[in-house]
Amino acid sequence: MKQLLIASALTLSLMSTGAVAQEEATSVGSPGDPTQVSRTIEITMVDNRFKPSEVKVKQGETVKFVLKNNGEKKHEMMIGTPEEIDEHGKMMKKFPDMEHAHEGNLITVDPGKTGELVWHFTEAGIISFACPLPGHFKGMNFPGMKGTITVEAK
Repeated sequence: MKQLLIASALTLSLMSTGAVAQEEATSVGSPGDPTQVSRTIEITMVDNRFKPSEVKVKQGETVKFVLKNNGEKKHEMMIGTPEEIDEHGKMMKKFPDMEHAHEGNLITVDPGKTGELVWHFTEAGIISFACPLPGHFKGMNFPGMKGTITVEAK
């Protein structure tokens, strides 16, 4: 019961801060339709970085990210603005045992497992991704488990 109350409070807190992933378009794109994937990009997760940590896509493209966790710890990949990622990281620090289902812009992958995240890139520019779990991500301006996606204009 205590965990349910904590989870409910966390969900309300995340909703009020806008940190919960929503199944709608954001400034960095929107969850993609798996039937409309134009290409697949593999990313390996290890205990201190993503390989590769820099990715290039085209505006309008729907990409399936295949995430292989070769590390010894659980990892996440969250796509968002630096502010959204920082906010989610702060929530994860407050509630390190928080479990969440696959959300549109975030996926959790256990050690030795593989996961998929499909994303539709609507705007040109640079988009961030990171593992917001405590100790994995130290903020967008510090070293840690993060990367960038450059979205080239059509």
